[in-house]
Amino acid sequence: MTRLAWWSALGLFSVGLIALDVVTGPYVLFPITFVIPIYFASVHLGRGPGIGFASVLAACRFVTATTVEADFMPGWAAVVNAGINLVVLGGLVLLAVKIEEQRRALAKRVQVLEGILPICSFCKRIRRPDGTWEQIEMYVSHHSAATFSHGFCEACGREHYPELFSVSNPPNGRPDAAPGRGAT
Repeated sequence: MTRLAWWSALGLFSVGLIALDVVTGPYVLFPITFVIPIYFASVHLGRGPGIGFASVLAACRFVTATTVEADFMPGWAAVVNAGINLVVLGGLVLLAVKIEEQRRALAKRVQVLEGILPICSFCKRIRRPDGTWEQIEMYVSHHSAATFSHGFCEACGREHYPELFSVSNPPNGRPDAAPGRGAT
């Protein structure tokens, strides 16, 4: 949806909630539903519009309490309720904006490779859709935000660097100091 569509939809929804609040009087608690347009305004339009919706809806609730419900609610209670509405709805805005910022940052950071990757069981290259083969590191780097650092496991170290892993010739002359074994 475009920003204008969000503004229009949330504005109409809010007007409907205010109308229901006025019509039902103090017996049905429609103001709790004010969180819906405020949340969506905060997430899709930003902090400013979220605070704006929270302020306008809290003000409308205050006007309803001091006019339509004046026989049921003393003036001091209307003021206290308006303050509570502003604090709680403003807090909702801040939480919704923070959650949305974190969600967007995470979405930028995470790219997931999905599906079955055809991989050579010997050289571990991956077959691309055009039939050519590519090193796994290159394939993953091109299709995600991942990067690689290279090292070797103990088994490959023993195979390719037997002089470093031999028990008869350990580094520092101690058998327990060989790589891959916890030195004490």
